[in-house]
Amino acid sequence: MTVLSDRTIREELKSGNIVIDPLMEGCIQPASVDLHLGRSFLVFRNNHVPFIDVRAMNETLTEQVTVGDDVPFMLHPGEFVLGSTLEHVEVPA
Repeated sequence: MTVLSDRTIREELKSGNIVIDPLMEGCIQPASVDLHLGRSFLVFRNNHVPFIDVRAMNETLTEQVTVGDDVPFMLHPGEFVLGSTLEHVEVPA
C-alpha cells in the first residue's frame, strides 16, 4: 500500500487514474482526500444473534436509515453501520 502526496493525488486526478466526483475544493489534504458522509445508512441490529453469516443475510439483521437535512445521526458505542459518501470514488486496482 502506498501513501500518495497531495501533489501525486492531484496528478492522478488530472490523468483520470483516480476519479472523485464531485471533488470539492479544499478537500485534498497532504496525504488524503476528505470525503463527506451521505444521508443513507445501513444499521446492523445484531444484538440478538451470536454471529453474522453474510452468505445467509437475514432481513431483520439490518435496517435502512435515511436522515434528513440538519438531522443528526447518533452512532452509539458498540453499534455498527455502513454509510455511503456523497462522492463517487474510483481508484486503480
